[in-house]
Amino acid sequence: MENFYTDNYGRVWGNKAIGDVSVITTANNEITISSGSHDYTFTIPEGTYNSMFVTGVSELVAAIKQTIQNNSFPIEVHFGGNHKDVKYNSLVFNLSDNSVIENISGTFFDTFFDSV
Repeated sequence: MENFYTDNYGRVWGNKAIGDVSVITTANNEITISSGSHDYTFTIPEGTYNSMFVTGVSELVAAIKQTIQNNSFPIEVHFGGNHKDVKYNSLVFNLSDNSVIENISGTFFDTFFDSV
C-alpha cells in the first residue's frame, strides 16, 4: 500500500495515533481489507474503547480481533508502537494466509488508520 509503512512480515502500519480513548459509532465502524483475490469487509462494534500506550493494551484491538475471528477472516491486527518525532501507538494489519494487503478502505480506515 502506497504511503504506508509495510514491514518485512507484510504488516501494514497505520499513520494515525490511537489515543487513550477511541469512540466507534455507525459513522466510523466499517472497514474493508483487500488482497489481490479477496475483499474482507466487517463492522466494528459501536462503543468506547480504551488503549494504554505504556502497557501496549488496547480494547479496540481486542474488539477488532474478536470481529475478525467471528467472521473467520485470515486477518491479524496488532497494537503497534511507532517512533517518528514522538512515540505513539497505531493499528497494524496483515493477512495470515500469506497474501499481501493491496488496499484498506472504509470509514474506520479514514478515522483511525489513514493520515488525512
